[in-house]
Amino acid sequence: MSDFSIDVSEVTGFADRFGRVIPSVAGEIDAVVKKGAQNVKTEMVADASASQHFRGMAGSITYDQLGPAQYEVGPDKGRRGGALGNIYYFGTSRGGGTGDIDKPVNSETPRFEQALSELIEDIGGRL
Repeated sequence: MSDFSIDVSEVTGFADRFGRVIPSVAGEIDAVVKKGAQNVKTEMVADASASQHFRGMAGSITYDQLGPAQYEVGPDKGRRGGALGNIYYFGTSRGGGTGDIDKPVNSETPRFEQALSELIEDIGGRL
């Protein structure tokens, strides 16, 4: 038989610290994602409001939480003007499609990535 031992005290200590931090992490990540969804919504509303033909649908743009850190942003067809969203963003055979559905997400991506990076760094500092 060989005499073999491993000191796992640092790993155990890390696991204990990680366990104390984890409960708050989900809420913090959700807050970052929610802020990103709000920013995308705000830009979508501003873009639609600036449209000569589709400004009436701006008030239908909302965001809904689908699950933890999951949000869906866009026109709500159940709200006044919401049904125009498909025409504004995708058009029909008769026209439309003047709204840029990617622009708000592309604008928000650097801010979102920075906020998430800062949160991850903060979480790492708590471990």
